[in-house]
Amino acid sequence: MKEKVEAVLFVFGEPLSIKKIASILNVRRSEVEEALNILSNEYSEKETAIEIINTVEDEYVMQLKPQYSELIKYVPRKTPKSLLKTLSLIALKQPVKQIDVVRIRGNHAYLHIKKLEEQRLIEKKPKERTYILRTTKKFAEYYGLKTDSIEEIKKFIKEKIDEGF
Repeated sequence: MKEKVEAVLFVFGEPLSIKKIASILNVRRSEVEEALNILSNEYSEKETAIEIINTVEDEYVMQLKPQYSELIKYVPRKTPKSLLKTLSLIALKQPVKQIDVVRIRGNHAYLHIKKLEEQRLIEKKPKERTYILRTTKKFAEYYGLKTDSIEEIKKFIKEKIDEGF
């Protein structure tokens, strides 16, 4: 069972609930819970770059350990730098009005906001004649943060800016 759960986490590459994993494998949730406990412990004890963690939304994901995240900054990404700049601005200034993001980043920010919302990295809520933008739990999970608190996200973004982003 342990190997099957590991395979599911590896193939999907995104956070999955115990219920979802059990459904995929057509087994009881208790079997998945037991396998996840064993796997999580094994990965934390191994000298490996991979870990299995329980996320903010009580889902499990196989990901790179934070100390190895520096290595991937050299891997080419499909996300355009301009989109990352818009995301960083939102994360740093959140909660922020959409109109303020557009004033700073230009009209192309509308497209960026749409893409970021589709990727579920940000959410927007109507307020008067604009929207209020903020990052989501998926943002925190995607960047390997242990919490989705605004203060921690802002601290993370400031650190990345200081590192030369």
